[in-house]
Amino acid sequence: MIAKPKLIYFQWDHSCLPKFIQLHMQLHVKCLSEFFEVVLINKDCNFKKVCDLYEPDLVLFESGFRSKLSRKLLVKETSSYTEIPRLGLHNGDSWCDCRVGFISDMEHWGIETFFTICTTTAEHTPSIADNLFVWPNFIDSHIFKDYGVEKNTPILYTGTINPLYPWRQKIHDITVNRFPSVVHQHTGYNRQSALMIYGEKYARSINTSWFVPACGSVAKEVVRKHFEIPGAKSCLLTEKSSSLEAAGFVDMQNCVFVDETDVLDKLNYLFSNTDVLKRITAAGYELVHSNHTFKQRNQILQWYHLAKNLKSDEKIKQNNPFGNLSLVKTSSNTNRKYTTGNGVHLKLIYEGDRYLAKKNYNEAEAKYLECLKYIFWMCEPKLKLAICFLNKGEELEALKWLIALNKQNLGTYSRAFSPDPIEWAYLIKAFLCNGKVDEALIRSKQFHTISHPELNRTRLILNYLTKTKINKSDTNNYKNVKHNNSIHQLPHLDITNWLKDFHSIFIACHQLDLAEKIYELIRMDIVDEEELSRIIVYPKSGLKIAILNIRVTVIQKLNSFSNRYYYKHLYWYFLYKLPYKYFLQQYSNLINVKKQIIHLLKPSK
Repeated sequence: MIAKPKLIYFQWDHSCLPKFIQLHMQLHVKCLSEFFEVVLINKDCNFKKVCDLYEPDLVLFESGFRSKLSRKLLVKETSSYTEIPRLGLHNGDSWCDCRVGFISDMEHWGIETFFTICTTTAEHTPSIADNLFVWPNFIDSHIFKDYGVEKNTPILYTGTINPLYPWRQKIHDITVNRFPSVVHQHTGYNRQSALMIYGEKYARSINTSWFVPACGSVAKEVVRKHFEIPGAKSCLLTEKSSSLEAAGFVDMQNCVFVDETDVLDKLNYLFSNTDVLKRITAAGYELVHSNHTFKQRNQILQWYHLAKNLKSDEKIKQNNPFGNLSLVKTSSNTNRKYTTGNGVHLKLIYEGDRYLAKKNYNEAEAKYLECLKYIFWMCEPKLKLAICFLNKGEELEALKWLIALNKQNLGTYSRAFSPDPIEWAYLIKAFLCNGKVDEALIRSKQFHTISHPELNRTRLILNYLTKTKINKSDTNNYKNVKHNNSIHQLPHLDITNWLKDFHSIFIACHQLDLAEKIYELIRMDIVDEEELSRIIVYPKSGLKIAILNIRVTVIQKLNSFSNRYYYKHLYWYFLYKLPYKYFLQQYSNLINVKKQIIHLLKPSK
């Protein structure tokens, strides 16, 4: 018998989650154990010591899960054993705000290759698409199977019915009064409930039903339910999507694709022709048990074997989210393909972007707000709303949105080691537009190691506007070849057009002195960031710069402290409450002391 490779799986501590979600996490371990000798680590640890003890062939880090009840692990010394292949697992929704935390974790842990459970993650985050593979959802075939029970429920509805699931809402409203239906309400992800059915009881309830509708959310994702329903031998009633077609689902052969225009006709036909319905149900059962159980999800093992023999002129690709991985030449023109759902939320963002590019800010704002009606915690429309507010001269409103956005990603859910670089760049811009120059200077240095073209340009402009260099280690990050990834997509602008945008924002926000300085740069016809850096003149450091340096040091220590102990609520109190008032007071005290000293040293007349 061939020995399995040894994998260390650093999984978050999910022990406080409701039982049905814990089953999902345990199923991941069960699947990995089919192909690896798995060592599960779900408590804080030292990476080097763990590797010394278990000598793994591969390590896998989970991240990106959205829950207040789960705890991200504190893993020290991840810079050791870089020769051991390491992967990240994005265990979250493709649109989730916790993508910021996931990307931050991966960069902090030195991980450059990722797997995701969602088929549309690359569509939502193109910046990581080239290094992203899909380990798609699957079922436990020991639970979701044919129990041989009599079918006595025409239609079974399970799960939440809310704006995140527009297809489910429409189909429910159309069918619930036309056909006998049973509705099992979802009791939530953050609390235990005796009313929540899961495991075998849930599988048996599906098995007793003729039809069970399933919705891949507004993103048209493939969720577990798409496999659980046919896996428990019920007929899958669902919305057509490219991801489901990639999984092998075909309308009226092994599932039933419907929308609001044909759902009644198809249901009436199949209830009148139960032989056809039984054939579709049996074909769906066969498809799932042959292709979509934990026994078939070996994509991570495939990557491990391919990566071991990877040559310098080769790369690994995956064209189908449910298919095998393969090697191709890096010189080939074969682009990585990824599945797109073209969800209505993304369409609204794209429409808003078109209005934003045309400077129709009210129309753009309306589209972004409509997007938030579907997913109120999604980051992209929030950032774009803040950009609209800045361009409309509503700088305080923009600052509120950007503070909340960064607080959300650094604190409540994502618990990121560092912010999204584009979000942080716009936070700095918003402080400038509100006349809070010192605050902008502090934020520009707070996460001094992160780099991104948008952030680096903002830092350079800030240095130019204030003629201030906060500390001696001011780095020219714009020269870095490698930048931090962002979940956001902004149009690429050359330096001149970027400056013009900045100038118009300052005009709108009545920062006329700053706008005039930007206009001076525009007239210089600057070619790139390097030329801009050469014309910045730094005066000698004074007392004010010294105070700012002290504040930078304190806040950076708070960053380290909060990341170490996950006291993000404390971190944000210090970040926005205490430091600003405290250091203004200390600065004022020092100025008074300086005046007193000058007065004492002044020669008497």
